[in-house]
Amino acid sequence: MRFFRRDPGGPQAPTDFWTWWPGARDRIAEAIESGGFNQPLIGEISKAVSTIDAGMAWELGPGRTARHAFCISPEGNATLRQVALRWIATAPPVDATWEYHASKQAAPTLTVLQVANDHFGLEEMRAIASWDTVRRRLDVRLWHPQFDRAPQPVRLQVGFVFLDNLLGEEDVERWIGQIDLLEAPTGGRTPDELKAELERRKLESSGDDTWVVGERTDEDGRTTIVLADAALKRIDHPFVDHHVTIQQLFGAERMPNDAEAEQLNAEEDDFLRRLGDLAILAGRVTAAGSRTLHFVAEDPDRMRPAIDSWAQGLTDSLSPGLPQRRLKVNFVRDMDWTFQRDLGIR
Repeated sequence: MRFFRRDPGGPQAPTDFWTWWPGARDRIAEAIESGGFNQPLIGEISKAVSTIDAGMAWELGPGRTARHAFCISPEGNATLRQVALRWIATAPPVDATWEYHASKQAAPTLTVLQVANDHFGLEEMRAIASWDTVRRRLDVRLWHPQFDRAPQPVRLQVGFVFLDNLLGEEDVERWIGQIDLLEAPTGGRTPDELKAELERRKLESSGDDTWVVGERTDEDGRTTIVLADAALKRIDHPFVDHHVTIQQLFGAERMPNDAEAEQLNAEEDDFLRRLGDLAILAGRVTAAGSRTLHFVAEDPDRMRPAIDSWAQGLTDSLSPGLPQRRLKVNFVRDMDWTFQRDLGIR
């Protein structure tokens, strides 16, 4: 069944989805099994889903262990993903009839997708795939026999629906990188081969080094050196929604030399030990006169004791070789981790 996104009107919304669900679950299961699904029932479900969030999509489908699955979907929205995960955390136990998912699941079989007057057999899709070792993502180029006469928006819609149905919404977001659509025929991989390739890459990628170093020069000729974790993914940390920067200002407009850089690295290692699992290091930018650490954190206030003790240690340090330093700390809510674009990894 397709995903529903808009409230089509109908009865008054219930006050809470899980309060409404016990009185509706058997009626919905019966409607699925009898083929008696109708617009009033769709409207009732949409009203109930709107109590989770007005922007949430939903879908009914076959379950993995139960006969049916009730799925909601944040459709890539980081704020809605938090809502969906809180919803699934309060779901009733899975039983023989119903299971519940906080994202669109892979379809048991690929079917024919209708867009306007065109029909796309998703099994006919072919893909050229290349693995990005550093980002731990599979870049894909998709071709379908119908693409040569379909406009770009339709091709794009079909491509995303195909990937969601083949892999499931979360695997697409976690593992699929660049998506290109081809009009010219290509041999490429069948859907089953593409899925098998991704599964193989997942297993092989756990030991890959995902930190990258780059040098940038701005329009004024100033150079910065960026170190970043290219494979740090928003979907893996759904409640980590704050960007924290800790900038060391040296009071000298020059880049640190090798000995100074080694001392800075040792001090940062000490700080990371103090932080523990309170934050995740995403990157580091070194410029003339400063070095900035970029973190993501669920609760930046919990970082303050570690930051304060580290700052005091820097003040009290008698280590030679570096100018006197001060720290500049900034916390900001960044639901979509937009800072990663500035680091050059998105």
